[in-house]
Amino acid sequence: MKIQYMLLALMLCPPARAQIVGRDTLALGEVVVRGVSQTDKLRESAFNVVALDAVALHNTSLDLAQALDRVSGVKIRETGGVGSQTQISLNGFSGKHVKLFIDGIPMDGYGSAFRLNNLPIQIAERVEVYKGVVPIELGADALGGAINIVTGQRRRTFVDAAYSYGSFNTHKSSITAALTTDKGIFVHLNIYQNYSDNSYRVRTRLLDLATNSFSSEEGWFRRFHDNYHNEALILRTGVVRRPWADRLQAELTLGREKQDIQNANLMKIVYGGRERRARSIVPALFYEKRLHRLHLRLTANYALSHNNNTDTLARQYNWRGEYREKATRGEGQYTMAEYNNRTAAVSLGANYRLGKQHLLSFNNLYSAFTRSATDDAANSETATAATFMRRTSAKNVAGLSYRFSPEKTWNASAFVKRYDVRVRGPINVSTTTTAAYEEQRRTFGSNGYGVATTVFPLNGWQLKLSFEKAYRLPSENELFGDESLETGDAGLKPENSRNLNLNVVYKNHSVSLDAGLMYRDTRDYIRRQIEQRYGGAFYTNHGRVRNLAADLEARYFYKKIFSAGGNITFQDIRNMERYDTYGRELIYYRDRMPNVPYLFGNMDVTLNIDNVIKRENTLTLGYNLRYVHSFFRDWESEGGDIVIPQQISHDISVLYSVANGKYNLGVEILNLADALLYDNYSLQKPGRSITAKIRYCFWK
Repeated sequence: MKIQYMLLALMLCPPARAQIVGRDTLALGEVVVRGVSQTDKLRESAFNVVALDAVALHNTSLDLAQALDRVSGVKIRETGGVGSQTQISLNGFSGKHVKLFIDGIPMDGYGSAFRLNNLPIQIAERVEVYKGVVPIELGADALGGAINIVTGQRRRTFVDAAYSYGSFNTHKSSITAALTTDKGIFVHLNIYQNYSDNSYRVRTRLLDLATNSFSSEEGWFRRFHDNYHNEALILRTGVVRRPWADRLQAELTLGREKQDIQNANLMKIVYGGRERRARSIVPALFYEKRLHRLHLRLTANYALSHNNNTDTLARQYNWRGEYREKATRGEGQYTMAEYNNRTAAVSLGANYRLGKQHLLSFNNLYSAFTRSATDDAANSETATAATFMRRTSAKNVAGLSYRFSPEKTWNASAFVKRYDVRVRGPINVSTTTTAAYEEQRRTFGSNGYGVATTVFPLNGWQLKLSFEKAYRLPSENELFGDESLETGDAGLKPENSRNLNLNVVYKNHSVSLDAGLMYRDTRDYIRRQIEQRYGGAFYTNHGRVRNLAADLEARYFYKKIFSAGGNITFQDIRNMERYDTYGRELIYYRDRMPNVPYLFGNMDVTLNIDNVIKRENTLTLGYNLRYVHSFFRDWESEGGDIVIPQQISHDISVLYSVANGKYNLGVEILNLADALLYDNYSLQKPGRSITAKIRYCFWK
């Protein structure tokens, strides 16, 4: 019995042994338990998927975005500090090209309180990163891949509580708890909050309010209007192991946030009074049942998000916090906009096994979105015909797949998908510089298909090959904007792409290697662009884009004492649209797409020392290096002379676990050398920061 409780303790609240992945091995005296982890099962599938072991990082102060930034092929791009907007770049495709799921449920409509950089690492058991082809079980219209956060939903009785305090007056806390009865009734609770002043220093040009001109030299200034806080709750309850249900689960997700808007998409433009507020409520239902050879899954959720954007001051600020009065109200555009987003989604999945070698799978995901907006500040000068037009969309993605597994040394899958979408919203029909909007309805339907296979030619080696013709339907923000800094276009066409992936994997007890090649030919590529005068963003169908990418990850383990590894990614994403709409050859034909990093990587080293000071105590020392090569902000052939410089940052951590992980202490220093770090049109990220974290685990 004692051994069982010790095993349970290690599974729930393990000592932090960052980057230790592979075959699960738990050593307790003379007792050794071995098994194949879910992470290994995913790697052995035919899909190009990487599984991040989040449990190994639970004692760190990382959020999910920072943890994913260490995965091969993944680059998380942020516009600033805590609570800032994030974009996931996966082998060259970013933003909405990459779909986000939590336990297989799409996170569309969950609200900004549930962005990756808000989610604490403790919420996840592992994170699955699909590069390229996405299995139909996720029901996605992803073009660049998908990320699935697996919470684990451990139905035992435990409490896992953590709190951290760091630079720039940053506070983060989370509680994960579960209660399970002998009758299979369970309650699972996640609560977390984030707060920060985000008062780090930035280097930029200063606006002279008297002359309304910017200084020629850059200076250092402290952010003064960038407070952020959010709170969220995820409550699950249900039953398991019943004759009529393997699992029946009801879920309620609540979130709210308040964010000061310090600047838009250009660093030199600064605000002193703009802000946004949001709150969301998402009820959901999950049902699962296995009937001999049939496995059924049903998920449904309804997400209601209320948002408020405020910009009423008749002022213009500079980075010293000084301002001048304006004749018109609004630092950007005078607004007190309130809007409600409603998103409903239903997913039905079924697997049917035709013997040991054959598996049929079906999945259908239907989602509907509508937005209603009001603006008490809107008048004849600020409102347009589009302001109060309807904004709705409905999408359906259906998939059918067949898997053939004749033996353990290889397997193959083939699938087809059907994409349908209806959009109603404002369309600019003007042929002049003056906008003229009409409310229009547009529909789209098409088919996709793909194959994936894997073979194990030699002991420890694996080859993967996959091909897909896929579509990506425009997101709600791309179609309708965010009523603040982004302008939508309801006339956007869906993207379509042909993707080819090749992977070579090798693994033994101490070494793992993973090398991948990828080719993508994308048409009607949706590009996010920045308006250079005011910093607003808008979306357009750019045309044809080609991407050639390669990534390599290598890792070495010595027992559970030491691990070292790294990864590097190269992605050559270029404009292949040769002519403009008037038939003229584009000067930037074959240029790399601007503002997209093309070479980046990570390296890490971890040392675990057991029985420090006392038996069952573990000291973990960690080091991580991040590298991004310099890249152009604008088109190179158009004389783009603004280069986002090469970036190198160093992180170190010291983590100490007591009593097999019951009590945990950690100190981390991010960006140790205080390097200038940039993303997204040179928006500066925080400099050196120090964070201390405490974590307590109780289990029964």
